[in-house]
Amino acid sequence: MKKKEWIPYILVLIALIIGAFYDYQITDFFYDKENLIGILFERFLLLPVQLMIVITMCMCKRIYHNRIYLLLGWVVSLYMIQDFTHYYVHIDMMVWCMCMLVAVLITALVNYVVMKFSEYTIKQHFRFFMFYTCVLLSAILVTFIIKNIWGRIRYRDMQDAAQFCVWYKPCGLYGNHSFPSGHTTAFTSILCFLQWKTHPLQKVSPFRYIVITACIIFMPVTRMIMGAHFLSDTAAGFMITYSCYLIYRYQFHMRRSL
Repeated sequence: MKKKEWIPYILVLIALIIGAFYDYQITDFFYDKENLIGILFERFLLLPVQLMIVITMCMCKRIYHNRIYLLLGWVVSLYMIQDFTHYYVHIDMMVWCMCMLVAVLITALVNYVVMKFSEYTIKQHFRFFMFYTCVLLSAILVTFIIKNIWGRIRYRDMQDAAQFCVWYKPCGLYGNHSFPSGHTTAFTSILCFLQWKTHPLQKVSPFRYIVITACIIFMPVTRMIMGAHFLSDTAAGFMITYSCYLIYRYQFHMRRSL
């Protein structure tokens, strides 16, 4: 691990220390639930992040000739659609059926597009998509477990300031899921695009670094704007995915798969 790769951990530590004292005040300052950029990041920008897993499953089906991967792709599509839909309507049986149908269409469309590429092209990029999927799913699993143990209430769900709970103390099993930030965890997986290269010795352009860094910074800010999370929630979410990214990057490089 290079020295500069410790910098994000130092920044996360600083954010957690600041959050321990000023979490409530920072989110209270940013809070604007009608903010269009906040709505965009909350409801739309996770769709391409999640769609990457569907693409990976369709690629697995193409390479291993096993239709079970299409079923897994459909499951991911279903989760993606219901996660988007719940912001607009209550999820009842009718909505679930519609979501399942849309998930079938999305999976079929992705599989159709994947089948249009040559097998050589698929195999050339398959390892990257597997790397991305491993990072994203591992980070989401860790975040899901911590969320359900910590039970921290979201800012926008609070009735008064007395319900606020500091990040370093588990708040109890009350059905709250603020810590860590799931959106930040998932979206930080775009770090993986730093490893998408046509050949191992290719250098990543400064422009790609800038775009990825800017997007990763915008997600935590918009989560606070929407009142969904505190600074410490987003810092923890980033740290989880960043750690998974470094671990899997090392493993894939050891196997010369990236």
